[in-house]
Amino acid sequence: MESERNEFDEVKLLSAFTMGAPGKRTFFLAIGQKEKWVRVWLEKYLLQTLGLAIDEFIAALSKEHVTFDSKAEEMPLSADVPSGLPASELDVDQVTLGFERQRIELNLLVHPSGPRQESQRELSYRITPSQLKKLGAQAKSICAAGRPICILCGNPIDPAGHICPTGN
Repeated sequence: MESERNEFDEVKLLSAFTMGAPGKRTFFLAIGQKEKWVRVWLEKYLLQTLGLAIDEFIAALSKEHVTFDSKAEEMPLSADVPSGLPASELDVDQVTLGFERQRIELNLLVHPSGPRQESQRELSYRITPSQLKKLGAQAKSICAAGRPICILCGNPIDPAGHICPTGN
């Protein structure tokens, strides 16, 4: 399997989105610039885990008394749904967060959407802490807006009803 690495600076678009009704939703990240962006599809559990990991990552950086460049902190970020079609559509295989030279890195191991998964790409985006915090808040908010979770079994409760395996 081939592998290719792409690095990007000054991200102006970094948002989590969902489409569809609860129980049938799909989740994606829009990353890039307003005019040239990629849509990265991911499962709900990955988006939920990313939201929690962001909180832990920011807390760990603050414990280490990491300071950031104030100019980078002021970089604008759009939360609007991007206009036009994405430059590419990808499916996430793995997400990691890193920190290097006063910038946070969001690294995505992805492959092209569809049945053919012949090549993998690594996308590395350098983002600011405020961009990362915003993404974490969006991820948690989107995931919490879905179907409620059964307190007994942990499975989602459908609007039509729920048969709880623990309750039987």
